[in-house]
Amino acid sequence: MTPVAGPTETAASGARRSVRHAIRTLEDGYGLTLLLTILTIFSLAAGGVRSLGGLVGVVLVGSTLIFALSTSRARPRILRFAQIFVGLAIVASAVALVVGDAGLAGFAMGAIGLVIAAIVPFVIIGNIVRSPTITYRLVIGALVVYLLIGLCYAYVFGILPYITNAPFFVQTASPSTATYLYFSYTTLSTVGYGDFTAAQEATRMLAISEAIFGQLYLVSIVAILVSNVGRSFRKATED
Repeated sequence: MTPVAGPTETAASGARRSVRHAIRTLEDGYGLTLLLTILTIFSLAAGGVRSLGGLVGVVLVGSTLIFALSTSRARPRILRFAQIFVGLAIVASAVALVVGDAGLAGFAMGAIGLVIAAIVPFVIIGNIVRSPTITYRLVIGALVVYLLIGLCYAYVFGILPYITNAPFFVQTASPSTATYLYFSYTTLSTVGYGDFTAAQEATRMLAISEAIFGQLYLVSIVAILVSNVGRSFRKATED
């Protein structure tokens, strides 16, 4: 005779299934990728690129890449390559931090973070284009790309002073990572408070490119996805 599960056992098993389902949904729906991206931004803002916070940022953005590839159903070979690349990037960032040269650490972590963060948008956009149907899952993926665009520009802004040996901002010669992130996202969203401005003509044009790119992305890619949920991306762009 098969024993009948009691109410407590049934409720417990149902709760476990609900938790597993929530985890699978979060991972498969770009939710975890979005969460990791947000954590990366706040980690860098709190700790800075040239500190332990920068190393944590590299770890988080590397995890974002791996989860984005996994969610986008990347080939096992590509996923393994990404895991090796992220592992080497973390080791290189840790070595730069241990060396103790703040400038070297800032440049190394910024460059590594930039490379990883720049790869993820291509992975997600490629998955969006290949998907047979536009879903809210892909809309979340598009929002991840938007946040990563701002993160990539923030990394570039932070690296430029090491390359040009000139301050990026008019208002300060030693900005924090949080300042670069603040400037990047206010530029991307075209809020432009004006409390921080780029000092050189080339950096001003770079800031303009971010503002234009951010607005075009919102009114094109994101708008197309939101207004065509349930249809294929190819049909939505052909109409």
